[in-house]
Amino acid sequence: MDRAKKTKTKATLRNSRATIIDVAEQAGVHWSTVSRALNPAKRHLISSEMIERISACVEELGYRQNAMASALRTQKTRTIGVIVSNLGDPIHPPIVRAIEDRFGEIGYVAFVGNTDNDSEREAALIDRFISQGVDGLIVATFKLKDPLVDKCLQAGVPTVAVFRDPERPEIPSVRVDDAKAMAQAVRHLAALGHRRIAHVGGPQNVSTGRNRYRGFRRAHLAAFGAGNAVLATFGNAFTVDDGRTACDQLLDQHPTITAIVAGNDMLAIGCLSAFHQRGVACPGDISLIGMNDMLFMDAVNPPLTTMRTPSRELGLQAANFLIDLIDGKTIEKGKRVLPSDLIVRSSSRTIG
Repeated sequence: MDRAKKTKTKATLRNSRATIIDVAEQAGVHWSTVSRALNPAKRHLISSEMIERISACVEELGYRQNAMASALRTQKTRTIGVIVSNLGDPIHPPIVRAIEDRFGEIGYVAFVGNTDNDSEREAALIDRFISQGVDGLIVATFKLKDPLVDKCLQAGVPTVAVFRDPERPEIPSVRVDDAKAMAQAVRHLAALGHRRIAHVGGPQNVSTGRNRYRGFRRAHLAAFGAGNAVLATFGNAFTVDDGRTACDQLLDQHPTITAIVAGNDMLAIGCLSAFHQRGVACPGDISLIGMNDMLFMDAVNPPLTTMRTPSRELGLQAANFLIDLIDGKTIEKGKRVLPSDLIVRSSSRTIG
């Protein structure tokens, strides 16, 4: 074929729609080799030189993979759904980013849905993702005894819980050891001389809220015995507003407390707001510990002592679980619990 005719053929392909067969002919290889070169999960099967040659032909011909055709052929859309309760909570973006990064490595796209702590919106998002044919779901919003778990199972969609655990054996989960984190926080305050330690907790219908309160209560009883009452108030959600309201209730009922362990950093910021409105000094009057070590917790006034949650590792391990499920693998140990670390800053102090 002369140069003019070849150029004309390339132009014609660009003006129509180049196919994988066209790319294979241009590169002088079988179409299956082109398919491997374009699939991140199989690219390692061919040489880097071949990948470069095929990539050049793809660019030259303006080839674009047909996602619908690929889905029909493989029965996979190469998409997943990720559902979180509140993207405004800084704990969630690092988890989502890790999931996106991991799935991006194998050529998947993650669609992210935000529920704003609304159960109806959560159900609608799950319905939408299932109807769109996602290959799997990672859900950070499951409640305890959540009927939405059954919806995912009945739909046959591989599903992984992250951050929260619905405590269903059919659903693999990755979470932090909430109870141990709260116990470590209580021990830290007890070592500083505090005896009137209270808890501002999150909702008790989710594993994070319930397990953190249980961890606080057990550690409190272990440190001070049954004669020292366990003091706690709870927010309806893990938000600043709920933290402020719960802290006000706590201080109205128990004004002599010297320390608070909050169920997360957002609740802790709400406590700081309540302190400010009441003229309570932190840590001069009341020490405060949060949970998660969200972004900028070292920049608030005072810098917040908190339990650090390994957010990126949560997302990465949840993604790996889901990849295994999508690939049809059996997960033998489907409940993964990660440790947290105490980060001591200026919001907690020794008392005499």
